[in-house]
Amino acid sequence: MGGNPATPAVFGASWADEAWRMVALWAGDPAFRDLLARLREGCPEFAGWWEAHDVSGVAAGRKSLTHPKKGRLKLGYASFQANDDPALKLVIYTTV
Repeated sequence: MGGNPATPAVFGASWADEAWRMVALWAGDPAFRDLLARLREGCPEFAGWWEAHDVSGVAAGRKSLTHPKKGRLKLGYASFQANDDPALKLVIYTTV
């Protein structure tokens, strides 16, 4: 996400959407606070997304990534949260 100049190249046109989704996903996580401070300082896009306070989560969708050797990858994903431990998540990716 923010702070790594290579990240937008991997996610391509969907980079902003993916980064925004991650911001919303981790907004309430106490372990995220230190990272939050660094990201707000180092990534103007992130600072704007954080100020928007969009805290909705997305459990499924599609991503388009650019792999340095494989090229463009189109993936579908679904994420699941464990009932016994909310910190535990399983994300399944499939090619589409």
